[in-house]
Parts: sequence; structure tokens; C-alpha cells
Amino acid sequence: MTPDPAADPDFPRIKDYVIRATGLAYYADKDADLAARLGARMGVRGVTDCGAYLRVLADEPDGEAELDALITDLTIGETFFFRHREAFAALRDVVFPDLIARNRDRRRLRIWSAGCSVGAEPYSISILLRRDLAAAVAGWDVTVVGTDINRAFLARACRGLYEGWVLRGVPDDLRAACFTPAGSAWQLVPEYRAGVSFQYHNLVANPFPSLLHDLADFDLILCRNVTIYFGPEIIRRLIGQFHQSLTDGGWLVVGHSEPNLELFREFRTVNAGGAVLYQKLAGSGATREPSVMWPVPTPTVQPPPSAPAAWAPWEGLTDLAMLTPRVPPPEPIANAPTGLDAVRRLADRGAWAEAARGCEELLARNSLNPAAHFYHGMVLEHLGRPADAERALRRVIYLDRSHALAHYHLSLFLQRHGRLGEAARSFGNALKVVAALGPNVTHADGDGISTAELTKLIRMHLAVLEGP
Repeated sequence: MTPDPAADPDFPRIKDYVIRATGLAYYADKDADLAARLGARMGVRGVTDCGAYLRVLADEPDGEAELDALITDLTIGETFFFRHREAFAALRDVVFPDLIARNRDRRRLRIWSAGCSVGAEPYSISILLRRDLAAAVAGWDVTVVGTDINRAFLARACRGLYEGWVLRGVPDDLRAACFTPAGSAWQLVPEYRAGVSFQYHNLVANPFPSLLHDLADFDLILCRNVTIYFGPEIIRRLIGQFHQSLTDGGWLVVGHSEPNLELFREFRTVNAGGAVLYQKLAGSGATREPSVMWPVPTPTVQPPPSAPAAWAPWEGLTDLAMLTPRVPPPEPIANAPTGLDAVRRLADRGAWAEAARGCEELLARNSLNPAAHFYHGMVLEHLGRPADAERALRRVIYLDRSHALAHYHLSLFLQRHGRLGEAARSFGNALKVVAALGPNVTHADGDGISTAELTKLIRMHLAVLEGP
């Protein structure tokens, strides 16, 4: 039997490590709960003291996988479809009508569900848009990105397969329309999985906004009942980062238990039928509008649209685990950036046209610059120019066959556009490139991702494409 970890002299060290790695200040005053979960993992690993377990976490490459397993035990996955109906009614009747009017010209919506657990929230958003608002967004480019720190939750989300308990908020007629029976579970139909992707992201340790991980330029961010587990300084920083990750006029939705208005001073507060919403003001120097209250009627269900779109399973499932906790870098100083730094900063705030011009200026000075072509490809896809984006990524590989990120993102591009055979071959090429580079090489163009981490990503995508 594993001794009580809470009595171990190294318990405070491991507690500090866990909180810094995950931001879960929830465990700061819950030693018994943390010790019980920690003891279970120590038993699995066959270690009897916290010092030995810390050495397991620091070991390469096993420590990374063990941290994932510990996070799986520490995080809470309680969720269900259409949780907090008032919030979904507010999305349907306040947020989405506003965003549809704002985005009518570019016909695009980008939505981030941060801390998405097993995927019930992002899929609920998809169902809402494709049923209640189907006519308004017909022909639009709608992207819903779900992120979480728990890889086991993400794997379940990607499958879109749910037991009845997660569906307890779904009426029988809606369940019959959106799911098909699969033994004792229910499979979400492809129509509502289209445009929804999942990826690993640690809100505390991984950067955002980020062009490279497609976490920027959102119209709507939902982070409901997640920040309640974090300390006040982390919460304040995250809200600032969410603000930076939204387009002007974009919306932030947090849990109904997180209404500290002082933290949301940069937003316009909207009370809508039991839900509190926050809207980013247009322009950094804009005058704050007064808070308003809009009535929200009871949700209704509309018939589903026809012609379901194709779905790419596991699209965008990014693996960015840490070997040690990382504190995000400080905000850059206010000096005007130049070159690729300028392009990245423009892209991270969603200024895609300006970022593209920056790439073109760099390429006009040096048409053989692989990094400029790489960023150009990433930006062009956001501008709705997929053929040009593909050409740019292939140009990078032509100029530098060892550019691992170009191989990887070209593979993702092919997978995203349904060219699965080409994608599998491209991932295979990428795997050869990273193997030749060695595991400890880091890639500045990928927010410092290592080839070891990139290898895990590539293998995961290949496993999905090649099947059982």
C-alpha cells in the first residue's frame, strides 16, 4: 500500500509543481483530495514517495506521458450537452445574431471552447448553429475549436460517442435527430461534427493568441466554469489573453459562477436572460458602452439543414505537453516590430491582410526565404486562399526539405481538405524529417515546439489516417 503522500516531506514540492504546471489552484487548500489522486498514480508507477514520483515526472520521455495521466486524474470532466440552457439561449438570440450581422461580408465564424472536456459544449454550439440558425449561416465558413488539458477527454471528444448521462439535457426528439444509437451509447452524426476540431492546450502554460496553433482571431470564446479552478493572478492574465484573442466586437462567455465584473473592465457587459456576456469593444481607445439587459426567450428547435458536410476526424488535435511547468513570456515591449515578428503579431491579432502584405514585402526582398513562405502559407489559408496557401507551403519544402513544420502543416492542410491519401504520405515524409533532426531540436516558428513533441503529433495523425 502506498503511504499517504500528504505526510511525505516532498509533498509540498509536488503540490507546487502540479499547481504551476496546470494552474489548478483549486488544490491549494485540498491536500487530502490531491494526495488521494496522487497516491493512485504513485501506486500505478510503483513508487512510494513523492521525491521518486517527481523524478518520474522529470524523466524523458516517460515523464510527459505520466504528467498527462496525472492531469487526467486531477481534472473534472462533469459536463453535458446544452449545459446552462440560459447561456445557449443568449448565444442564439443575442450573440450569434450580432456576429452574423458583423460578419455578413466575409461569411465566417470562429469559435473557441476553452476547457471543452469531452466535447459536449463545442458540439452543442454546432447543433445550435446548424439547426436554429441554419438559414443564417448557410454557406458560411464556421469553425469551432475545442481545447483541453486532458488528452483522455480530447480523445473522447474526437470520437463524438456519448453515454446517456452526457445527453441528459437533450430532449428525445433532438437526440433522435442528431445522434444514432451505437450499442449502449450514441454517436453524433457527421453533419454536426463538421467544422469542429479538438486540440491539446494548457491555458496556463501554452501561448495564445497563436497563429501557429490557430488560436487567434475568434468571434466567440467560451470558457465556462474553468477559471474557478485558477488563482486570481492567473485568471486576470487569462482574461487579458482572451481579450487579445477576440476580434473587435467578439464575445466572451464565462460560467455563471464567475461574474467578477472588475476583471472584465475592458469588455462591455451584457445581461441576457440569466446569462452574463462580455463583448470586446471595437478599438483599444473606444469609449465603453453602458451595460445592457436583453430578454431571452425559451430555446426552440428548428428542423436540421440538408446536405451534411464532410468531417475530418481528429483534425487539429495538437499535443503540446510540458516536461516542466512553463510561464508564458512577458508581453513584448511597445517598440514597433519588424520582419517575421511583425507578421506573427499581426496574425495573432487577426490582421490577416496586413500580415500577408508583410510576408509579401519580405519575399520581395528575398524570394528564397523559407520562413517568409511558411508564414505566408499559414496566413493565406486564413484569408480563404487555400490553393495559394498550399503552394506557399510546398515552396518552403522545395527551398528547405528539413523544414519540419512546413511538412507538418502541409499534411494538416491536406487532411483538412479531405485529401487523405496525400495527407498520409505527407505525414510519413514529416516523420522522416523529424527523425533525422533528433528529439531535442526546437522550432522557433512553432512557438518552441520540440521535434519530440512534433513526432508525437505526426504519429497520432498517421494512426487516425491509417485506421486500426
